[in-house]
Amino acid sequence: MRFLNIFLYEFHHFRKNISKVLTYLIFVLACVYSIYSGFNLQNKQVETISHILSEQQNEINKLLNWYENGIKGPKERSRVDVTEPNWAFRYIPLYTIKNPSPLLPLGIGQAEQYAYYKEISNWSSTFDPDMMEEISNPERLVNGSIDFSFLIIFLLPILFIILTYNISGLEKDLKFEKLIAIQSSSLSKWILFRFLFYIILLVSTVLFLIFIVAVINQVHPDFYNNLNHLILLSISYILLFSSIFYLILLFSNSSSSIAFKMISIWLLFCVILPGGIHQYASMKYPTNYMTDYLDVNRKESYDVFKLPVNQLYDKLVNIYPDLHNTKHGVDTIIDNRLIGNTISAVINEMNKDVISKIEEQNASKNEFIKSTYWFNPISYFLNEWNLSTSTDYSSYYNFRQNIQKDIDVKMKLMVFESWNQKKVNKSVYENYLNQLDISYK
Repeated sequence: MRFLNIFLYEFHHFRKNISKVLTYLIFVLACVYSIYSGFNLQNKQVETISHILSEQQNEINKLLNWYENGIKGPKERSRVDVTEPNWAFRYIPLYTIKNPSPLLPLGIGQAEQYAYYKEISNWSSTFDPDMMEEISNPERLVNGSIDFSFLIIFLLPILFIILTYNISGLEKDLKFEKLIAIQSSSLSKWILFRFLFYIILLVSTVLFLIFIVAVINQVHPDFYNNLNHLILLSISYILLFSSIFYLILLFSNSSSSIAFKMISIWLLFCVILPGGIHQYASMKYPTNYMTDYLDVNRKESYDVFKLPVNQLYDKLVNIYPDLHNTKHGVDTIIDNRLIGNTISAVINEMNKDVISKIEEQNASKNEFIKSTYWFNPISYFLNEWNLSTSTDYSSYYNFRQNIQKDIDVKMKLMVFESWNQKKVNKSVYENYLNQLDISYK
């Protein structure tokens, strides 16, 4: 009963304190706006993906119509012959798509920095210019893209400080804390029960907003683990700061001392440690501007085109040893045109070698960041939050892996079909679509 009385006391105290109420409402409105921005981004991605799939279907229908009517290509391009594998694969509209998570409005993460779809051509790679766009956090704020995860991880502790810094501080300032201790039997319980009101208030607010997004997006059971992880993260994060702030309330002598210590803790955990570690990581693992990759695409790729046919043939056979068993592989004379049509497979392997080195460098940097989680919890919570909304580095790394997988499948199929001198008709083209996992009506 004593707990309920103190709890109700704090509720009335909060309700009558206009500055606290306004601060709380401003934070809630900022959260609602960030979620609204997240929904806008999600809807934009969904609409774009829907448009891509529609255009893909139209392109497939056009090609199927060509095969049905014996048309080899567009009238304005007489050299096109879709009955040849090389041209047939050029006219296959293959896309790798990263569908937005239904929890994306709760954490934009890197969703504005990286592409979420990629058209796969014979010359595609996972680090093409259309795959990424550098946008920093300040630019997001200028553009109005406030991230809900940013508000929870970085600004919620400040709200907590505003709401709780004068608990016990006011009593100690006015020198009647001993009277409170006598009336409530324990000053620590008095502080705890008052403090619990704000813990429950903030936990309830965050969980309510999370559940609202889950209900609106009708989160599928496949995402329940992500949703539960997000709920656990938010509760754990609030309790982490709650435990630290509660100790500060217990062992501080005035409101100003409490406020100073709380702000210092926030600066240490939310600014100094993440910023310092990021700076050290950038020095230890300098930003990779992909110069090696650009050299491959510009210089070394041009050098490949200058190689003799025999060397190009050897490179292709090294990639696909079974080419010896194809229809053209058993010929004694190498077809220059066929080598030219499949040289993109050689470039693809060169790209993969360089990209693997870039990914290894990124992985080393990420492992270093993870090794600091034990004293840098903010980075842990932020990365885990983005992981739950599928907007973290790992999610986009997996997306790049899916792109490379689609490139490899298409490249191998095109090379072997070309070297087997396959004649492409409607049924063969449909078989290509099935092997590339492209749905069509």
